[in-house]
Amino acid sequence: MKTENPEYSRFVNEILKYIPENRIYTDELRRLAWGTDASFYRLIPQVVVRSESEQDVANILKVASRHRLPVTFRAAGTSLSGQSITNSILVVAGKHWENYSISDNHEYITLQPGVIGQHVNQVLAPLGRKFAPDPASVNSAMVG
Repeated sequence: MKTENPEYSRFVNEILKYIPENRIYTDELRRLAWGTDASFYRLIPQVVVRSESEQDVANILKVASRHRLPVTFRAAGTSLSGQSITNSILVVAGKHWENYSISDNHEYITLQPGVIGQHVNQVLAPLGRKFAPDPASVNSAMVG
């Protein structure tokens, strides 16, 4: 897999040891599609990697660090402020990242990044709790 930048090509060649090729995007069309979120901003990532596990993320960060390349994470892409776009490596953490746990005393909830805000509210409602803040995109925003 080739990229426009040789340093990113080296990253891709190394990350292929850990992540299957079908979860790494370097083609122009898919990079363009992942280059925007709900904001007005657009940055085209050099590489998009769909992560499915903590081990994936650890490997991505290890290899990116070795190549001194920045990494940005994205879930649903509902941000209006552009936090989930980059012109470097974009790691997508949506599906496969939907676990959560509630503390024994119901004081806090721990969420993985693929949990949708409305689902969090449904889980917390019987406990008399609610996720805050309350974004307009709560039905689609991934909030973990």
